Amino acid sequence: MEKNKNDENITFFLDDEQIDDFLDLNELENQLNEINMSNIQDDDIFIEMKNYELNFNVKQLMLICEYYEMKDIRANKLKKQDIIEQIILFETNPENIELTTKRKELWYYIDELKNDKMMKKFVIWG
Repeated sequence: MEKNKNDENITFFLDDEQIDDFLDLNELENQLNEINMSNIQDDDIFIEMKNYELNFNVKQLMLICEYYEMKDIRANKLKKQDIIEQIILFETNPENIELTTKRKELWYYIDELKNDKMMKKFVIWG
């Protein structure tokens, strides 16, 4: 009977030091965490873009730009998708987290007031 090369058994031994050198579990865990965080950020950005696309008109987006003092948006007469991209770029910048959080909180309060039958008469919104 002829023996095929794939039928041969291969045996090797590693001692503990070789295993530690070969596989750094901490480094592997860090890489996985970076990949997961990157995917989460990409997902969040996509969700936020869709939110602006579906739930905001150009006038509302321009109010957001005005709140952020993004004067170049109005001057350049951008399309809706371009305005959304500029807002997302602004809001994902770590330097703008406080202002972004405050703006979203205030917009939430405006929506709550507009949805209350008594308070909505006091809300003047563009």
